[in-house]
Amino acid sequence: MRTGADDYNEKAKGGDWVSLCDATVTFSHPDLRRLLGLWRKQAKGGIPLRRDMTPRVLKSFLPDIAICERLTGDGGERRYRVSMMGVWFAQILGNFTDKFLDDVLEPEHLPRWQVALDATLADGISLRFLGRTDTNAMSFLNGEYFVAPLLADNGSASFILASGRFTGGRPWEEVEAEARLALGLK
Repeated sequence: MRTGADDYNEKAKGGDWVSLCDATVTFSHPDLRRLLGLWRKQAKGGIPLRRDMTPRVLKSFLPDIAICERLTGDGGERRYRVSMMGVWFAQILGNFTDKFLDDVLEPEHLPRWQVALDATLADGISLRFLGRTDTNAMSFLNGEYFVAPLLADNGSASFILASGRFTGGRPWEEVEAEARLALGLK
């Protein structure tokens, strides 16, 4: 069965995006593993409600997370609005709080973000993304990202919880080759 992660990786390769998606969620960074554990605990076998992911629950992660909402227009067009972005996450990516991604991202980077968020909501599971950071003049950094869906009060999967950890010093090509080998991707 084809997944959103498969679609993302195919589009990433075809679009020369400097990123890939890992549905195994085998995180390298311990903080991302802890966030995955918290998300799974709140999910109780499904997808957690956005309202249950309170600042108290997310306290130790607040500087490093973002929460986005997918809004769909009458014509079916989708836009993502960032409702909350922690200070450390914003320092690396730029502060997108209360902004639509299509208003703040460069047009060449927007599809990569939209497809990642769409894949997360479509699959209804947490995903791990690896990629070069191409925003806020930080393209020398590689990121490992936790991205997971959250349910709105009406039960629709329209919110996304995200967090990232960043490193420098290794070229993206080396990180990508290692990840592709580990994931069995060509």
